[in-house]
Amino acid sequence: MESKQIGKTETMVVAAIIFAIAVGSNFSEKWLVEAGGQFEIFGNLGIILVIGLLWRWQYMGRIVSILSSLAILAILMSMVMTQSISIPFLILLTGLSIAFYLTTFSRAVSDYLNKVGE
Repeated sequence: MESKQIGKTETMVVAAIIFAIAVGSNFSEKWLVEAGGQFEIFGNLGIILVIGLLWRWQYMGRIVSILSSLAILAILMSMVMTQSISIPFLILLTGLSIAFYLTTFSRAVSDYLNKVGE
């Protein structure tokens, strides 16, 4: 019974981060971006990613890993171009870094998403 649940908590953390970023960037731009900026990371695709993580779709971990790494790269490039670091960007970068790390390097998340041990 325990082998089926290993990695579930970490996967739920990744799903919560993606959901918060998708909803936050769609409905309230001031939470994740400075005033006057428009920034959508996952958009409506974020909800599909969350559903895929919860239902353990095949290759969802790799997709989330690739999209979060691209988003991290875009945020870092915008920080370099503006030559400033703001609190919303740091929060966004931290959340995306956690999601990237768990989906890329966590063996428990990989096993859970690939349904190993069932």
